[in-house]
Amino acid sequence: MQALSSLQSKLGTVVDEFRRKYSSFDESFSSYTGQYGAGAVKVYEPFKINDTIDPVIIILGRTTPLFYKDSHRLLSGSLSSVTIEMGSVYVMGRREPPDSKLIVWSPNEESEVEQYDSRVRIIPSRIHAAIFGLEDGSILFADLGSSTGSILAGETSKPEPFITLYAPSRVYVHRVPIETKYARG
Repeated sequence: MQALSSLQSKLGTVVDEFRRKYSSFDESFSSYTGQYGAGAVKVYEPFKINDTIDPVIIILGRTTPLFYKDSHRLLSGSLSSVTIEMGSVYVMGRREPPDSKLIVWSPNEESEVEQYDSRVRIIPSRIHAAIFGLEDGSILFADLGSSTGSILAGETSKPEPFITLYAPSRVYVHRVPIETKYARG
């Protein structure tokens, strides 16, 4: 898997490009780093989301779901979809001021992919997460230090179910164990 420093470097290049290309990204980035500091946007432990069984559920801010379908390399929400291309980086977040739309900024476009309910306390961060389409065919998801966290749930092609939680230190997780109804083999 790519080293964190390599992914952070790719992210830095994309941030500079997106700030020049999209005024909405520049406003979101400027206000986010103005509030949390210049080093607030960084790659946290990337998770490989390719070679998974469709779909992988990605929840941003604990209330805003997206779906990643590896069979089509497609990230989708209720408003639109974005095809993940190899060699590209995609940043997810929201506009500042908030307009209840989750945005994916990509090298090709700014896409509104999902609506979120702005009445809830936990909404996606302005600069929330990134997806890296790497040249070797890997597709990685990483939270960028969002203030509200991310959840990934799915199953690898092995098959191995997974839940990955990117969370601030103060999040309550209630696990309810249930009995399996089938024999493990």
